[in-house]
Amino acid sequence: MKTVTKKIASSVAGAILALVFFASPVLASGETVADFSDQLSQSQQYGFKHAIAIDQESGQILYQKAADDLHGIASLTKLLSLYVIYDQLAQGKLSLDEAVPVSPALAKQSQAEGLSNVPLVAGPANYSVDQLIDAVIIASANSATVALAEKVAGSEDHFIELMAQKLDQLGIKDYNLVSASGLRGELRADARPGQYSETEENQISAKSLALVVQRLLNDYPDIQSRSQVEEKVFQVAPDWQVTMTNSNQLLPGMTYGRRDITGLKTGTELGAGYCLVATSFINQRPVILVTLGAASNEDRFLETSRLLTDLQNNLDWIVLIPQGALYNNGEEVEIYGGNKATTQLQYGNTVACFVPQNYSISDSPEADFTEPASYSMNGNLEVNAPLEEGEAVNTEILHIPFVDSVDGQLALATDLMPTENVKRVSPFVQITRKVHESMQFISDWLNAKIAEYSN
Repeated sequence: MKTVTKKIASSVAGAILALVFFASPVLASGETVADFSDQLSQSQQYGFKHAIAIDQESGQILYQKAADDLHGIASLTKLLSLYVIYDQLAQGKLSLDEAVPVSPALAKQSQAEGLSNVPLVAGPANYSVDQLIDAVIIASANSATVALAEKVAGSEDHFIELMAQKLDQLGIKDYNLVSASGLRGELRADARPGQYSETEENQISAKSLALVVQRLLNDYPDIQSRSQVEEKVFQVAPDWQVTMTNSNQLLPGMTYGRRDITGLKTGTELGAGYCLVATSFINQRPVILVTLGAASNEDRFLETSRLLTDLQNNLDWIVLIPQGALYNNGEEVEIYGGNKATTQLQYGNTVACFVPQNYSISDSPEADFTEPASYSMNGNLEVNAPLEEGEAVNTEILHIPFVDSVDGQLALATDLMPTENVKRVSPFVQITRKVHESMQFISDWLNAKIAEYSN
């Protein structure tokens, strides 16, 4: 991590670092994340159609490839379904130990060849919500997903309406939903002949999916914890057990495992291809990667892993303003109507972001205030008394061209707060002080003019 303090520390003129991956150097720069992403994509030729990587906490976009285009997401749909289910749990409308009925149609589908599932036995109370959530996350079980959907909403169609409402709530407007599990419409257990075409499947953009995952993990971290489980026994019936194996082969100890992978989920369908959402770290910051449309199961993991490595080797997390740093190098600002004339302001929170390692940021990035700023006759920033230590008088926003976010709402903002309490003086004292300041200003101006003419 680098520290670059606006008007506090020295300028960052990021040196280009030669980094070697697979025996060849990979360097990417660019003023914007779009430029950076294009350079990386052109040099690396990743084997996926759509992708995005974001900082999990802030939502800052770190890489994108055709990330706004609709694409099939297959079983990654289950992450949206889980969001709806966990909302129900949080609202007390559902409990983990509650029984979930399984219809004969779902029981039959759960044992059909070619579909990702755990076998289920029909009945009103054979499985709990908790059991089926594990089956959804670890085994990507389609029938278990639909059983939960029917438990929550009465039918899969009604549950899809809740999924759509969730997307709308997140500000996502462009999507197609035909199933709760991510299966093509024609493979639904309740599908009627001819109801769906062979190509009808759930679609959303990589960018929108990343937003869903970001909010999901921030709201319900339990999902990430469950997604880290490599194997778990599922009790189908009293005398029947199966071992669920996680399909995310990037997990530590799996076929393509990496120690820095912390979850999350695969998805595979006819149109979607091989898809993956993975969580990891860059500069010790949790990140989310979404890759859609890889050509094979192997490519899905190898190409996502390659992207992660490239981002880890090309990006730095930099601190622009540390919390508690003094505004404008500690120069005092003027106080209007206070029992003292000046004070110092400090920053209320740290401002930081990801940038390419060879990205140059000046001592004074472009910045503005959220509220109109007042200035004294001398041109100095002025704040109004009374002042309370630690209470914001304005908010400063820095503008870094590289910084963009998955929801378009990321602001590199920090409150400006006085370092001391300052009381307000009476109107008479304020007027007297202003008259004195005005006279002093006029006197200084006249003296300057006289000196100018004398020379």
